[in-house]
Amino acid sequence: MGERYDLPGGVGRPNPMLRTLLVWGVPLLAWILLIVGWLAFADGCDGTPKPDTPPAEPQPAAPAEQPAPAKPEAPAEPAKPEPAPAKPKGRDGAYPQTPYDFAGAVSHIGLPQENGCGTGILVDPATRKVLWAKNAERAVPIASMTKMMTLLLAEEAIAEGKVTRDTPIKVTEAAYKIGGAQVWLDPRETFPLKELLKTIAIKSANDSAYLVGEYLGGGSMAAFVQAMNARAKDLGMAHTTFYDAHGLGDGAQRDNRSSAHDMVILAERLLGYPEVMRLASTRLDTFRDGKLMLKNHNNLITNRVPGVDGLKTGYTSRAGFCVTFTCKRNGRRLIGCVTGYKAHRDRDAFCKALLDWGYEQ
Repeated sequence: MGERYDLPGGVGRPNPMLRTLLVWGVPLLAWILLIVGWLAFADGCDGTPKPDTPPAEPQPAAPAEQPAPAKPEAPAEPAKPEPAPAKPKGRDGAYPQTPYDFAGAVSHIGLPQENGCGTGILVDPATRKVLWAKNAERAVPIASMTKMMTLLLAEEAIAEGKVTRDTPIKVTEAAYKIGGAQVWLDPRETFPLKELLKTIAIKSANDSAYLVGEYLGGGSMAAFVQAMNARAKDLGMAHTTFYDAHGLGDGAQRDNRSSAHDMVILAERLLGYPEVMRLASTRLDTFRDGKLMLKNHNNLITNRVPGVDGLKTGYTSRAGFCVTFTCKRNGRRLIGCVTGYKAHRDRDAFCKALLDWGYEQ
């Protein structure tokens, strides 16, 4: 069994080349096929789409893993202009903004000194009722009652921030030359606006009224008069025309003219400015650091007629003795105006009686 037997003629001997091929080629081929197959399998499983394969739809992330999309910011709104300061409508609250009702108004009461009245009116601003009226729509000279409009425009300029009560105003030559009731302003002097307004409201100073109007008009009295007339039109003062800021008349001797009806409209507006009403109801004050005494021209104030708290008197030879007055008794407000009296005592006596009568209605 241990002997070797050689086959004759090479029978049974394998070909060396074939043997090498079988020994090494077959395993190598198997490895090649295994590798190729694995690559083909991996290529189909790596998630990369083939050129002829449509891309897969992206899958949304789970809500818990993805924050909600940010909301687009709303476009910024354009900046709105600052509203103009509201103009007061009434010291005692906003009165109804409706015309006064003349229905039911009496024209003659039979009170003492009533016949001396040229034009006049008495109204209840809360109810808009006219209680008494005499030629109330007739335009007549109003003398220093003009200064009510000068005071109104000054207060509105303060409210709108154009000036302050402490704004210094230098006396001008034109103001220095104004006559009548005055505080003898001198071009070498400068006063804060509040001091000048005090002399206008209490003493009815013509020189101060001119100076304030000139200043508010940017140095031009014509510009200020234009503003006075524009404001009167805005307020519905249909029978009013201004030529100056004080009531003496302009260089052409033209008088400021208004109606009693228009004057109570203006008075109602001034009720919205407590400082005007405080000054208008002040009996005595001083000017120039106490060197000049200011006495109120309104005898209804100085004689302490019950409830009277304003507003402005007037007198020229053409206007006669006039007054626009405000009164409040037991929470009820009345406003009135009379013009054309030949004596201030008659005017004052009638106004006192008229108020007593009005509060009985």
